Parts: sequence; structure tokens; C-alpha cells
Amino acid sequence: MATLRDIRRRIGSVRNTEQITKAMKMVSAAKLNRAQTAVRSAEPYSALLRTMVSFLSRGLSEEHHPLFQRREGGKTVVLLFTSDRGLCGGFNANLNKRLHERLRTRAAFPDAELVVFGRTGNDFFRRRGIPIRKAIVHRREAEKPGLIAEALVELVERFMAGEIGRVVLAYNHYENPIRQVPRFAQLIPIVPPEETAPQGLPDEREPLFEPSQADVLGSLLPRYLENQGLIAHLNTEAGEHGARMVAMEGATKNAGEVISKLTLQYNRARQAAITKELIEIVSGAQSV
Repeated sequence: MATLRDIRRRIGSVRNTEQITKAMKMVSAAKLNRAQTAVRSAEPYSALLRTMVSFLSRGLSEEHHPLFQRREGGKTVVLLFTSDRGLCGGFNANLNKRLHERLRTRAAFPDAELVVFGRTGNDFFRRRGIPIRKAIVHRREAEKPGLIAEALVELVERFMAGEIGRVVLAYNHYENPIRQVPRFAQLIPIVPPEETAPQGLPDEREPLFEPSQADVLGSLLPRYLENQGLIAHLNTEAGEHGARMVAMEGATKNAGEVISKLTLQYNRARQAAITKELIEIVSGAQSV
């Protein structure tokens, strides 16, 4: 049976944990605000870029640019975005498990290897023996856009050389602090986005391109790929902070409940000790 000292020590330990989780929640809330702003700021440019790629790719066949050419078979490279830190609920686990299921079947991603951004994804798949070509972990925020661009340049070169047949993007799409949805999207070969009509044109006349439409599209595609990788990274950052804020809020609430139960247990044990002492005193007095 726990003594009063043990219960007091445990109450103090849980209270310290409660203070830590409360502080982590506040930090995550501040970071989430900045991450949400970054996602909202990137969305208009990304939407316009998708519209332009969709418009420019209409009427062009796969032969006009190698990045549109579909290939049968070949190695699949999965560009995976996870967080470097844990304590964010099932944010990383849900994505990693969904991806692992697809890798195990071999039908969705045949002969796959990974390029991983984030320590949690790297640790998860390294323990399961999945080939990891490159792992980029514990890097500063300012470095990540450049590292994403470098990784995409390397993947494009490997695709153009015929070394790989497909590149798939895997990340958590941020919807709100409570909901982040695992998303898998083919990045290379590029599937032209489905847009109904180009936005921003003054009328319905067909525009003229100088240089040709294919040349303009070719110069735009590397920026389009880089933007898709950056959007995945921004969604991952926002989702991580949102999931951690919710997880720490739940942990703080649970710690408060544990403190209440321990306090009740302490009071009962203390009252029992006092009652026992009184009984001993009374019994001793009666015996005299």
C-alpha cells in the first residue's frame, strides 16, 4: 500500500507533467498559427500554377515533354513527409501505417524505395527493412525548401535517365487541428491537373505563346514540381503542430484528472491515519 509520502511524490510528478504539457500546447498553438498562415499564403499561387499547367498541357501529347511520358514497370520512389518530433498523437503513425500497407502489397508501389523528410518516418521504415535512399532529418526550417528542391531535381534526373518509373508524394493533408488526412499523389510522370478553364484571361480568345506552348510548359514544370513538394511540407508542418496541440491538450486534461484522483486518495489515506492514531490514543487511555 502506498504511503502518504509516495502519494505526495506522485502528485508532484504528475503536476510537473501537467505544466510541461500545458506549455507544449501553448507553443504548438503559436507555431500552428504561423503554419496556417504559410499554408493559406501558398494556396493562391499553387492554385494558379495548377491552372496554368492544366491549360498549357491541353492539346499536347506525352511526346512534347518527358515528364508526361508514362512508363510501364520500373522502380517507384516515394517522397515521404513526416515530422522530426513525436508527441503529436497518431499524426505520423497513421501515414506510416497506410504507406507500409501499400508497400507490403507491392501492387500499388512495385519495387519501391523511399526519400524521407522527417525522423519519425525514417525510424519507422528503417526498422521494417524498407529501402531508404535518402533521409533528411533534423534540419532547420529555412533549409527545408532548398533541400526539397534539390531532392526533386535529383528525382527528375533519375526519371529522365530511365532509372525510375514513377515518383509518388506521401504526406498528411492539413484540414484542421483535429483532422489531417494521409494523401498519396503521383508526382512524376506529371498528371495534368483537371481545371475547367484558365483563370484570369480577359476573354475567350486563344492566346499566342512566344516561345511555343511546349517551351513555356517545359520551363514551368520544374516550378510546378517544386511547388507540390513545398505544399506537402507546409501541410505536414501545420498538421504536426495542430496534432501536437490537440494531443497536449488531452494530456493536460488527463493529468488534471489523475491529480484529482490522487488528491482524493491522499486525503482518504491521511484521514485513515488520523483515525487510527485517535483509536490508539483512546484505547491507551482506556487501558490505564
